[in-house]
Amino acid sequence: MQRDGAKLFVVGTSASLVGTMITNALINVKNAVNKTFAAQAENLPVISTSVAHGVYMVVISNIRYQVLAGIIEQRILEPLLHRNKLMLTAAYFTVRTANTYWGSLLWVDFTRWVGVQKKKD
Repeated sequence: MQRDGAKLFVVGTSASLVGTMITNALINVKNAVNKTFAAQAENLPVISTSVAHGVYMVVISNIRYQVLAGIIEQRILEPLLHRNKLMLTAAYFTVRTANTYWGSLLWVDFTRWVGVQKKKD
């Protein structure tokens, strides 16, 4: 179990590290091309954002996935819809899409809570 958490942390941190560096590079290119854009966007802190994403993956994403796969899908949807595979597939799609959307909202709240992202006034 601890090894799985470590994997989630490494993958989340690494993916965020690459993504944040690409985002910062694109912001810098746009700033160089369009000087008025500089006031609208600023570079993200690479290390703190990446570590925050790794922690988020270990704690929040992991809990959401365990509840989704272990309780909602396995214990609720599967017993109710096991005879209708089309409905079961549609239900899986719906709850997983909702989980992804909810996870995005939680990520924004989490980054504001840990201070990586500033709240716009």
